[in-house]
Amino acid sequence: MPKVLRIDRKLYNLEKPPLVPSSTVGLNKGDILILCAGFEDRSITILNNAINSGKSDFSIVLVEYLPNVPENKTNEIMNKCSECGISVDRLLYDRENPPSIRNKLLDILHPVECRIFVDISGMSRLLIVQILNVLGNPPFNFSRSTILYSMAQEYPPSEKEVDAEISKMEEDSLHSAMFLSSGLFELAVIPELSSVSSEGQPIRVVAFPSFNPNQLAALRTEVQASSFTLIHGIPPLEENAWRPEKINMLNRIEDISNRDDLKVSTLEYNKTLKVLLDIYDKYGVLERIIIAPTGSKMQTVAVGIFRAFMEDIQIVYPTPRIFPKPKEYTKGVRQLYQLQLDSFSDIRK
Repeated sequence: MPKVLRIDRKLYNLEKPPLVPSSTVGLNKGDILILCAGFEDRSITILNNAINSGKSDFSIVLVEYLPNVPENKTNEIMNKCSECGISVDRLLYDRENPPSIRNKLLDILHPVECRIFVDISGMSRLLIVQILNVLGNPPFNFSRSTILYSMAQEYPPSEKEVDAEISKMEEDSLHSAMFLSSGLFELAVIPELSSVSSEGQPIRVVAFPSFNPNQLAALRTEVQASSFTLIHGIPPLEENAWRPEKINMLNRIEDISNRDDLKVSTLEYNKTLKVLLDIYDKYGVLERIIIAPTGSKMQTVAVGIFRAFMEDIQIVYPTPRIFPKPKEYTKGVRQLYQLQLDSFSDIRK
């Protein structure tokens, strides 16, 4: 009798679909595009790309962030859709108190027989994981699902800004760098991303150190972890090669005991997915694994795919209290990417 593989082994052995550079977006009649009304340049690039290529027979699920920021492109998106005859379903999402969106998305998407495209360019990390958890489970199981991603031209902060913050930290041990947000509300826990694993096991926190050291500090304070696995991002561009070392300094990584340090690309989602599967294989039986998706957008895609299959994994997210001014976010667009998720539907067969 053939051996039945565990679902994590099936996921590990699956040939992962490639992240493909693209110049155009392949939206066709009846398709749905899920996107966010953010304020970064790249938040509207894919919609413009589709419209400029003559496409208008698709529909949109527009996620509107609360609290509202005047610079958000909601009105611009609505006006473009109205001019082109594109139908829009609007979905409110409070970043300060992230809601469960599963039922709302199922109501909108379940009748759809065409492709579902998810533009993650302007999405929060937690929202990306939530959407992928919906698409990765019945009735979709990742069939007819595509991730769209716009890589920005410029990513703040600059090395000069980081060095200035590190100098302040060295002078004042209580100083905390504030690049991408200020303070935290709490660790957000969404019901559909909660763990079904047994209580009482030692906790291992898996996190991605970032330029917001408050996130890792909150995880260390709020989660009674016995150990950490820190996944350090390797930027794909040489011009950003300085970032990992400075992120380590901002987060005072050397002060964290009982930790594993791993390094993986911030762009190649499949490598992050492999790392997560290795962690699960090594620690999943004896430890309760909690993942905080605080890395890059494509690393977060890997977390979302992983969690869609591994229901005994807990997802938490350190929710920022204050977000910076729009001018302090990414600028421009360097490259578009597409990732078709259909082959992941084979896992549950």
